[in-house]
Amino acid sequence: MYPLAFAKEGETVIVKSINAGFGVIQRLSSMGLNIGSKLKVIRNQNGPVIVSVRGCNIAIGKGLAMKIIVERV
Repeated sequence: MYPLAFAKEGETVIVKSINAGFGVIQRLSSMGLNIGSKLKVIRNQNGPVIVSVRGCNIAIGKGLAMKIIVERV
């Protein structure tokens, strides 16, 4: 397991934990990103990490991406 910020482009991962405050977790949940969610990393270079969740692309800042722990599928 490792932070989402370290995931490679094209990789599919499952969210294992989110080490953030309640408000942040609620916001991510409203976008479909929960513990157990399957994500596909679209872009992870300079700037935010862009992931596909349930067919929608979401941009996540590097700081928050460090707090989302994932596991490769």
